Amino acid sequence: MVKVSNKVRASVLVATFGLFLVTTSFATTSSAATIKNGVMCKKNNQKAKSAGKNYVCGKNPYTTPTKLTWMLRECPQTYELYADSKEQYEIFKDILSSAGAEGKVEADKLLKGINDLEVLMKSQVCKKGR
Repeated sequence: MVKVSNKVRASVLVATFGLFLVTTSFATTSSAATIKNGVMCKKNNQKAKSAGKNYVCGKNPYTTPTKLTWMLRECPQTYELYADSKEQYEIFKDILSSAGAEGKVEADKLLKGINDLEVLMKSQVCKKGR
């Protein structure tokens, strides 16, 4: 029988353990999900930063309104502003309509601004994959 010294046994054990640590750390890193708009997340209002952008976990009103996904931090803030603007527009429209033709022009400008905000949200701020 071949007799193995304690130094050789210790060296093999350390090398095996080192190899184990290296392979498991690579597997963990490569299996981590990329954070960007539309990627699933688990905890509502969790915040993260990826590629210089700030993200929040929540229900994106345009891409996944029923599931928790990562979205740019500005998406829920902008959507809230949009919803408030749309609600307030009805009040302003009635007030501006009493000002005649000039009031109608201003109401149309206000509506165009609200619609432009929605287009911006769909195409930029809340767009899936950004």
